[in-house]
Amino acid sequence: MTIGPVFLSASVPDPLRDPKYFETGDTIAIRDAAIALLTVVLPRTKLVFGGHPAITPMVKWVADELGAFDRIRMFQSKFFRDKYLGDLARFRYEETEIVQNDRDKSLLAMRTQMIHSENFSAAFFIGGMDGVEREYDLMTQLKPDVPRFPVYTTGAAARLLWTRQWDAVPRIHAAELGELRVKTNYVALFTSLLEGVAGGQRI
Repeated sequence: MTIGPVFLSASVPDPLRDPKYFETGDTIAIRDAAIALLTVVLPRTKLVFGGHPAITPMVKWVADELGAFDRIRMFQSKFFRDKYLGDLARFRYEETEIVQNDRDKSLLAMRTQMIHSENFSAAFFIGGMDGVEREYDLMTQLKPDVPRFPVYTTGAAARLLWTRQWDAVPRIHAAELGELRVKTNYVALFTSLLEGVAGGQRI
């Protein structure tokens, strides 16, 4: 399977934040889906993601197991420099500048640079909160031709995004969205979706 870089947007919902994410978020499914995606992608191509503190340790673990740090491109905003996790030197990480000492503007700058960083073959959205929704919208705006795969079974933002996409997408792609709605064998699911992208099919 020959495939270009893959974008990952994921996080674990925080119970102290908006309940619409936490009430449906499945922490175990988010972990399993993220690890499965890394396991499928890293032997084949590059993975790009923003260094969310709940996801970075999963990425590090799989990269350690596969010896694949050279295939990971992680973005960080200097706005959060005091909250960086340890061992960042293991990653090929890129920092973006603080914008007007403003959190939201700094995150937008980071996400914009991240999405423009590669010619992505696919984008996956797992669990998450408002940041995952914003990255989905930004990907839609900046690179509308990139196939977007919200993993419904992980709940939270991904479930909301799946519903939005189901309402908007032509029914010709109903089978692929249906798989994202119900399948939890994530290795098989992600392999099938990426093979479809490589073969010229898309959502």
